[in-house]
Amino acid sequence: MKSITSVSIVGAGNVAYHLGKALSNSGVGVDFIFSKSNTNAQELANLVGAKATRNLADLQKSDLIICATPDDTLIDLIPILAPIAPVVATSGTFNVLALDLDTPIGVFYPLQTFSKSKATDFSVIPLFIESNTVDFNGILLELGKKMSRTVVELEWEKRKTLHLAAVFANNFTNHLIDIAQQQLQAAQLPFAWIQPLLNETLAKLEFQTAKDAQTGPARRNDQQTIQQHISMLPSEEAKIYELLTASIQQRFSDHDKL
Repeated sequence: MKSITSVSIVGAGNVAYHLGKALSNSGVGVDFIFSKSNTNAQELANLVGAKATRNLADLQKSDLIICATPDDTLIDLIPILAPIAPVVATSGTFNVLALDLDTPIGVFYPLQTFSKSKATDFSVIPLFIESNTVDFNGILLELGKKMSRTVVELEWEKRKTLHLAAVFANNFTNHLIDIAQQQLQAAQLPFAWIQPLLNETLAKLEFQTAKDAQTGPARRNDQQTIQQHISMLPSEEAKIYELLTASIQQRFSDHDKL
């Protein structure tokens, strides 16, 4: 296989948006954008100098198809795309190689949270690669290194564990911050007062583990404060508080040797 100089993208959501920009900025041509949303496809196409299309046959003009669609579409979509051109999914959890196709297929997984409204420096985003042939692996690594300083071959078993950890670190953390914002808003208190605390929480992780950095009433087993907090919360949030408190206390129990 030859090096990848042009791609087409299936999907026009957050991942496709940032991948398309990063590819274009790296000198890789983006030929076509195919999406169920014509509006989103045209928006992304205009951004990266591509064409929006509803004809899958157009994608055969590209060296690679990047399938940036939800995981539950991949089992049906990749076998349709694979005869057209080599294809990769951007999923952290889908086992592409289980499809057992003879044509080049693989994974091109950027580990980051993406929003169209937030610019991203793609060079610092880790990219994880897997494919069904050694040659295709090498070509994907070459492509990834045009975009990111960290490009790693990673098999599905480890990649899905990485994705799970990312859900805890990002998605669940973001949800807890959302709860905190709602509490502050209800009390007419500014979120800006919490922001330095969040910044320091992340800064600590540069030189110590999260376990070593753990503080708070659960860590201290401060029952008076814990019960006061629970009494202040609606039932669903109280359940979250109690579950997280119990998890922290379990982590620091006497029999925990980690």
